[in-house]
Amino acid sequence: MLIPFLFTVFESFLFPANILSENQFNPASLYQEQFQINLSTEVKFSLSDLRTYTLYSEIKSYSLNIASFGNDLYRENVVGFGFGFPLIRNFAAGLHISLVNYWIKDYYSHYGYSLRIGGVFENSPIEIDGWINNINVPKFSDIDYLPLTYSVRCNYWTMENLSFDFGVRGIETDLPFFKFGLFYAPIKIIKFGVGVNTEPLLLEYSLEIYLGELTLNYFGSNHHQLGLSHSLGVGFNL
Repeated sequence: MLIPFLFTVFESFLFPANILSENQFNPASLYQEQFQINLSTEVKFSLSDLRTYTLYSEIKSYSLNIASFGNDLYRENVVGFGFGFPLIRNFAAGLHISLVNYWIKDYYSHYGYSLRIGGVFENSPIEIDGWINNINVPKFSDIDYLPLTYSVRCNYWTMENLSFDFGVRGIETDLPFFKFGLFYAPIKIIKFGVGVNTEPLLLEYSLEIYLGELTLNYFGSNHHQLGLSHSLGVGFNL
């Protein structure tokens, strides 16, 4: 089977899927209270066996997300619930809990749960956020488990339509890696994004189109050895 040679268990859910889903991963961002529904599908490295389907929704300060990665022989499933709330001036916190399922056909199906906490500080034009994922380090077997991951990110708006972000991330006690991003909206209905991830080395790029309450988005990345990944999504926002 191809997947185990490319991924360890739940590797695709250790960090935000792409530069368009950064805020969705941090439950503290839910304090802003909005309504949205997003559907997306991603194919990693142009391989149909490495496909992810995702549903993400927010209602006021609460979120529900469902994701499934894999194929008919191997699959990873996640159902998560999160909420965020203002804590002190300019600072909010959040909590997210996920039910995770690790399934191999005719072999086994294991369940566990994962906890994530996050925080965000806003003082325009700067936003600093951070989260710790898999705090409880869920175990499926003696060798398969979800490692603790973390992130600290700074977002700076130089203009109303231009922003830069820089993040430091890591897995357990491994050396941290870095992530850079830039977003630019030349006109009100279009936003472009480009980013670089250092481990693995990825060039990332995105396009969002806003049509009233409807949003269309595309995300792509290029791995220097494994090739291209693509994601398409549609969202509804109020």
